[in-house]
Amino acid sequence: MDSNQGLYAAPMLYDILYTPGTAAEVTALERVEARFARQPLADNRIWFEPACGTGRYLRVAAGRGRRCLGFDIDTGQIDYARRRTEKLSSRNQQYFLADMKKFMAEAAVAGLPNNSVDFAFNPVNSIRHLESDRDMLAHLNQIGRILKPGAIYIVGISITDYDWLMAEEDLWEASRGKTKVSQLINFLPPEMGTRRHRIETAISHLTVTRPRGQEHFDDTYDLRTYGADQWQELIEQSTMLWGGSFDAWGKELKSRVLPYQLEVLVAPE
Repeated sequence: MDSNQGLYAAPMLYDILYTPGTAAEVTALERVEARFARQPLADNRIWFEPACGTGRYLRVAAGRGRRCLGFDIDTGQIDYARRRTEKLSSRNQQYFLADMKKFMAEAAVAGLPNNSVDFAFNPVNSIRHLESDRDMLAHLNQIGRILKPGAIYIVGISITDYDWLMAEEDLWEASRGKTKVSQLINFLPPEMGTRRHRIETAISHLTVTRPRGQEHFDDTYDLRTYGADQWQELIEQSTMLWGGSFDAWGKELKSRVLPYQLEVLVAPE
């Protein structure tokens, strides 16, 4: 069966595909968090994830004693995250529906007022779904309000080198039980000199193999691009402060730029 329903509309398939390796990614987040800690880290500290999807990071973090809250704009993803929480009988996870551009009211209802969050993170380029610098600034300024003074926000982002634009391709595969999921994803670079000069296009083809046969799901979506200078200029316009760059395993990059890296932003004092 062929379908235009993409991966984000199939939460279980998304979770199967991307859950492997999550524990190591959470360890890297912990490593960076500890690097910026000013005092011993409490076990029950609050971890907060905008655009949390199926909650795979927060499930791991909750298992390590964190109080975890996340939101997503997609009802299916949040419903899946809540069902997994109920199945695991976890009391330290909470999920709610909200938009990255405007989430403070929903966060307050969930028990997160201003200056209440110990640590926030937004990995795997999720933040690039925000369509404009204006939307990004609105998001970052809200993060600055919800974090405790001096707390950090880790953003996983691919910085674009506009001098080396080229199409790229990734293949992801994973299995759970008798279900195998394979994703071939092509990234088309920005089209310089056009209205799409700040847009990378992702074309995803998903193959799902079960005992009853194969299904195929296709999807296309856009990601906003940021060159190194554009990213730094944006941070300077926000209320957040830039704290440093780290690789996916939590090692400081100093002056290096990788295809994907963890950017640390610090909430104002």
